[in-house]
Amino acid sequence: MKTVTFLMILMLSPLLFAQDMAHVTAGRFVQAEGQADIIYGDTHSARVRALRAAIQNASMQASSQVRSSQVVENGRLSMDYLRINSAAQVTAVEVVSEGAVGSMYRVAIEARVSESQMCANHVVNDYSKSLAVTGFALEDPTQTTLGHLGAVDRSLPSHLVNELNGLGGVRALNASYLMMYPSIPTAPTRVSARNTLTRAVDTARDLGVQFVVSGVVRDLGMQEVERNRDESDGLLAALTQRGRMMQRHLVVDVYIHDGYSGALVFQSRYSAAGAWDFRSNEKVGFATPKFFGSDFGREVQRLFDQVVEDVYATVECQPFMANIAQVDGQTIFIKMGAESGLRPGDNLGVYRTSTFFDRDQQDYTQLTDTKLVARVTQVQPHFAIAELPVRVERLNLQPDDLVIAW
Repeated sequence: MKTVTFLMILMLSPLLFAQDMAHVTAGRFVQAEGQADIIYGDTHSARVRALRAAIQNASMQASSQVRSSQVVENGRLSMDYLRINSAAQVTAVEVVSEGAVGSMYRVAIEARVSESQMCANHVVNDYSKSLAVTGFALEDPTQTTLGHLGAVDRSLPSHLVNELNGLGGVRALNASYLMMYPSIPTAPTRVSARNTLTRAVDTARDLGVQFVVSGVVRDLGMQEVERNRDESDGLLAALTQRGRMMQRHLVVDVYIHDGYSGALVFQSRYSAAGAWDFRSNEKVGFATPKFFGSDFGREVQRLFDQVVEDVYATVECQPFMANIAQVDGQTIFIKMGAESGLRPGDNLGVYRTSTFFDRDQQDYTQLTDTKLVARVTQVQPHFAIAELPVRVERLNLQPDDLVIAW
């Protein structure tokens, strides 16, 4: 019997699950059941969804937190709120029994579960997420004169791309030639009332990526500060400029936008400071070996390490999504392929996309679950072909609809 490893991270709805073939920690065995409607007579899709539901229930048995609150006004219940969270690793899943019962498909499993906080309340899976790192605009370009750091707008994102690609699990593209924000001081809040960025959607579509990473260098200035002294420095150092040093600062804002909706999924500010011991006319350059050999450069490298860690964690904890490029009968062509980790036999949920507007004419992207699964049959480096159980006309599928792996 085949044994698989899952990492279940979920809220009550929708179902979130993940697969993790890494080190398995000890836990206890539980039994759980799941069921799903059989739609269009497709027992395969129903089986996949029922298995996910069973794994979700196993996760709930192992590690669940229930939060509830009630608000009573004038003796009447006006609000009743219930939320269930779970963060548990589900491993060694074995199907005990399964089969169709009427219009439902039921699956019973036995699995080992143990607590895990990885991507709590988020999604993680084995597919590589694609992202583009655009140029980082300078709020005050005059601060780059000392050291000849004017190329920081391109050198900084290029360095991040190299580090991200060295991790595995993400495909980072260098788009440092693109600048996302025409108004730098207010980025990214100016984009819309709900922090969406239309240009991120256009950029993601043009480059074929799922996420767009952008940023702004807020500060790269200099400051004269007291040098740390010891007894060997003597009185002369205390009375002269030998007791002073130039310190440089780097403050950078980093943003991650979802390429399908333009929604801002991550933002953070990072800062670093270190001694700047170069001559005023010395050509150092940003992110060069000479730069990283300085005290300031080493502090900036630590800043880079934190940025890369945060970007990687954020992207890993998002579902894998890919556009449908073409539809034909029961066949769909997907704009992701072997580079993203897709393999023949993979099952992907199929979703319709639509746009609606609120009273303020703000547009929103809505996803509708078809409750069917597309099975990947062929994989090329940059695209894949998958088969549906019914013709696309019955689902009203169109190019730019989505497949998702939760």
